[in-house]
Amino acid sequence: MGLESYRRSVSETKRAAILKAGRENFLKNGFSHAAVADIAREADVSTATLYKHFASKEELFAAVVAQAYDAIGGEFSEVLDSDDVAEMLVGMAHNYLATQFDKQANALLRVVIAEVPAAPQIARDTYETVVRKRSASVKKIFDGLIERKLMKPHDTELGVYFIAGMVKEVFIWPAMFDPEFKLPENTDAIIREAVSVYLARYGV
Repeated sequence: MGLESYRRSVSETKRAAILKAGRENFLKNGFSHAAVADIAREADVSTATLYKHFASKEELFAAVVAQAYDAIGGEFSEVLDSDDVAEMLVGMAHNYLATQFDKQANALLRVVIAEVPAAPQIARDTYETVVRKRSASVKKIFDGLIERKLMKPHDTELGVYFIAGMVKEVFIWPAMFDPEFKLPENTDAIIREAVSVYLARYGV
């Protein structure tokens, strides 16, 4: 390994350690009470090194949130190669819930919501870079299904909110208010019912 490659590897390792320590600290203490010095110490780097990677605590938090949602735009790709729209939508819903529950995305959203009064810009940025980005990716998929004549023409932007709302009402909102909430055993059956309701209106 050359010197430049070694330096890059060390830099990437330190960045990963900072992100890990930042995530743990934000989840434990919230954004306002998380201290950059504590995060640097837990990452085993100097505060100066932390700031070389992230110019501010806000930038670090944004990176932590982005890491949890790093699959946005591509999290549905593995289920798209099908003409079975119902199974496609069911697969998309399961992938969405996997991101929310398995990558601590729900916990991070609770932190964001708690910080709305003190740090409204963080909340606005999260909404744009997470919620809106995901909605746009699903809208694009729905538009493609309409072009393939696998769904009826409709306002897909509104349609995304309809089907996402059904899923969020059952799984995400309870998790926002109860950190111990787990996906129920009948998760798949609930998802399929939501998909059935949606396709009863917009399916072909």
